[in-house]
Amino acid sequence: MNEKDKKTVESIIFYCNRMQAHVNRFGDDKGIYLSDIQFQDACSSVIINIGEFVGRLSDEFKSEYPDIPWSKIICMRNIHAHNYESVIDEIIWETIQEDIPYLKQYLENVLNE
Repeated sequence: MNEKDKKTVESIIFYCNRMQAHVNRFGDDKGIYLSDIQFQDACSSVIINIGEFVGRLSDEFKSEYPDIPWSKIICMRNIHAHNYESVIDEIIWETIQEDIPYLKQYLENVLNE
């Protein structure tokens, strides 16, 4: 892994940790997420940042680690960044609960290789 990708991966992990901090602050509850616009905005901001950093990863890195749906992460970033009406809260909650923790663990393992 080149140095640029390493720093980018570290930034993605940082934002994964930020997401967990938001969940810890607001509560690990879908009902709270659905009813609290500040919680939604905080999570949306993290998703945008993760997508931005994923976009900075080299094609070589993404090819070497095809287990992560890199293009879908960027698509989700674009949906949030451009405030499309198609943001579905249930999908976002699943992303918060499952996908981001998985991404964090996966990338931590990559760094430790």
